[in-house]
Amino acid sequence: QRQRYARQIRLPGFGEAVQQRLLDARVLIVGLGGLGSPAAMYLAASGVGELVLSDYDRVEASNLQRQIVHREQDIGELKAGSARRTLAGINPECRVEALDRELDEDELDEQIRAANLVMDCTDNFASRFLLNRIAVQTRTPMVSGAAIRQEGQVLTSLPGGRPCYQCIYPETLENQETCAMEGVLA
Repeated sequence: QRQRYARQIRLPGFGEAVQQRLLDARVLIVGLGGLGSPAAMYLAASGVGELVLSDYDRVEASNLQRQIVHREQDIGELKAGSARRTLAGINPECRVEALDRELDEDELDEQIRAANLVMDCTDNFASRFLLNRIAVQTRTPMVSGAAIRQEGQVLTSLPGGRPCYQCIYPETLENQETCAMEGVLA
């Protein structure tokens, strides 16, 4: 592992102690589309010890232009399983759990409590608000990302009275645009 992660271990302020924290970490990624795909790949490659992938959609041809964890032969497969296979090829030492069904609120709560970090890579406000609420309640750090057309945003929410997703966006957002309607650049 020292050889595999040597270039990041050499970084000032990183070292073997931080690499060990990554190896011991559990990250929950909700959504394996255009944001969750590269995030999962980079987290596996960087040495995160355990990734829990949550997505119940199936891979479609229109996904392949930006959802780089999936391949042509994965069309029709569940995204969580498709991603797990790709990540095993990137880093076989990364433990990957694929949750290929829609999680109810109790299951989400359980998964978030077990994680060191939640990555919200979903494509709808209802899911973002639910993940945010549970992350705030459990005091779990969360990174939330969104993209549409040629725009994107990232928000990191840390426990302890810092702004969260709900602080920035009102829960009354009803007429949301989608990538299917508006398009999205990879």
